Amino acid sequence: MKNVFALAGTVLLFLIPGLLSGQLAGPPDGEKAKKDIQTYWLKKNIGDKIQSIESNGEPVLIENSKSNSDILYKFPFLVTVKRKDGSITRTEVGVNYVFIRTKGWSFSELGFGKNIVLSDPGKESPDKEVVLKLIEESLLQDRWKGKTIENLKISESTSGIDLETHWYLYLGEYVVVDFNARYTCSNLAVRLFKEDSSSTDWKLDWKEKGICRQIYGNSNETSP
Repeated sequence: MKNVFALAGTVLLFLIPGLLSGQLAGPPDGEKAKKDIQTYWLKKNIGDKIQSIESNGEPVLIENSKSNSDILYKFPFLVTVKRKDGSITRTEVGVNYVFIRTKGWSFSELGFGKNIVLSDPGKESPDKEVVLKLIEESLLQDRWKGKTIENLKISESTSGIDLETHWYLYLGEYVVVDFNARYTCSNLAVRLFKEDSSSTDWKLDWKEKGICRQIYGNSNETSP
């Protein structure tokens, strides 16, 4: 990664002799690339909802042997999207930037590669906000009643089917606050499913509510 940025800096100095490299913006970073995906994807695909943007490799500087050709800087990502028709897809996306002599690096376009359909309309996974809410409510009704759940984190879902029941498995971790004690809990595992295709309510099938250890408070206290 450092070599890529160093090379980009060399290109700037070569193209604009006598101009201090600090006068132009350097190569864009990954966070800016993610924001540009959000902006340009949703502008073109109204009604879609981006669920996650994951790195799919290191950024690449692309030079052409022709002296008058554009110099490109490309960030590769995997973008998971809930489409407006209800399907879930994961797409290879390249965020391309072009070097402009008077401005430095500027957004050029999104390039698209392989597209995988993760679930068809009517069989899509619940929104992440819904999953987090359901998990937290379930933990507070049962194991951690009267306590506070913090920093609840879950993975992207994996899906499967038992007979005719389609389910989504989530793994995760969280922190519990109990007055003067705190517990960190890992290895959470829960499936979400609907009892029938016409249902709007998600049910939880717990596999593991977390393996917990105390990280703060009275050492005589033990986790439930």
